Amino acid sequence: MLYAMPALEEADLRVLSEIDGMRDRLRLHLRASRRWEGQLRRNLTARAIAGSNTIEGYAASVSDVEDIMVGEAPIEASETVAAEIEGYRQAMTYIQRLAEAGEDFAYSKGLLNALHFMMQGHHLLKRPGWWRIGPVYVTSAEDPPSPRTPPRTPNRYQH
Repeated sequence: MLYAMPALEEADLRVLSEIDGMRDRLRLHLRASRRWEGQLRRNLTARAIAGSNTIEGYAASVSDVEDIMVGEAPIEASETVAAEIEGYRQAMTYIQRLAEAGEDFAYSKGLLNALHFMMQGHHLLKRPGWWRIGPVYVTSAEDPPSPRTPPRTPNRYQH
C-alpha cells in the first residue's frame, strides 16, 4: 500500500457507530428485494390481470400480460387486447397507490370517472370518464335484453 490507514479517533468511532445503528434501523426499508419476490409479484399480478380481462372478452396469455406490464410488445395478443390490459393495469396500479393515501383518500365521482378513463381512454367514442347517457342492458344467451333499473337521481347528460 502506498498510504497507511490513519488511526481512528473517538469522534470517528462515534460517527461509525451511529451509521451502523441507522443501518440496522433502516435495514428493512433499504434492503434490495430478492429477485424472486419481484418475479413472483409480477407473475401473480399478470395472472390476475389476464383473468379479469378474459372475463371482459380480452384474452391474453400470462407471458403476454407480463410483457405489456413492462412496456414490451406482446407476442400473441393483438393491439386491442394490449390496450385493454394496459388500461386495466394502469387503473389497478393507481388503486394500489391510493391504498397508501390514508386519511387523504376519499371516494368520489371524479375518482370513478378517472379510473374509467384509465381503463377505456383508448375508446374515445365511448366517452371514457363520463357517465353513460343511455340505458344499460344486462343480457344472457337465454334472456332478451332488459334495461337496468334507472338511477334515483336524474343523469345530467340524459335528455
